[in-house]
Amino acid sequence: MRSPQAAGTRRARSSAIVVVLLAVLVAMLAAAAPARAASMKVVSGNTYLTIPQAQVSALTVMNVAVLPVSPVSFRFQWEPGVSWWYDLPMASGSTFDYAAKKGSVLHKGKLRFVNVLTDQDLLMGGLRVVFTNAQTIALSSAVGLAPATRAVVFTATNLPAYSKQGKIIKIEGIQFRLTDAGALALKLALGVDLSASTLFAVTDLQFKIK
Repeated sequence: MRSPQAAGTRRARSSAIVVVLLAVLVAMLAAAAPARAASMKVVSGNTYLTIPQAQVSALTVMNVAVLPVSPVSFRFQWEPGVSWWYDLPMASGSTFDYAAKKGSVLHKGKLRFVNVLTDQDLLMGGLRVVFTNAQTIALSSAVGLAPATRAVVFTATNLPAYSKQGKIIKIEGIQFRLTDAGALALKLALGVDLSASTLFAVTDLQFKIK
């Protein structure tokens, strides 16, 4: 028959083993758990889209204008050369992960492409800049009237300049080019052939994260 001291020592050892096993299990579960998402909510911001002089000239020759639909605003820039500048306010639902350079930035308003000779037009609404990584960036849009079809109308593969100061993030120099899908949508709607190979717009973003 075991002494009370021996039985107590056995129980103590069993309890210690259980504690160690629980600690190991907790550690394993923590290691297996997915990493917490680093995407932060965008509180407010604006996207500035500039159509440079060369593209303005090409659009003008084809009698195409790009008009803002509120709350998007527009102005001419005269230096260096005539360019068209658009200010697109960001919408709720935007998120961005600065470390991974990944996110989705939504916008209010629309852009209206118009053939000023025929009065044919194409609305691009629900504008969304999607960052897959630092230099794989797309601008998608709901194209046309209801039921509109979402399509990637512009893409960029250059490396823009990223900066962060506190909660303010700036992304400058995205070089968007028209995609084949974007060129086809404009051809069908306006009857014009726009090259998908040339620089269409240079885009900067500035926004505040939560």
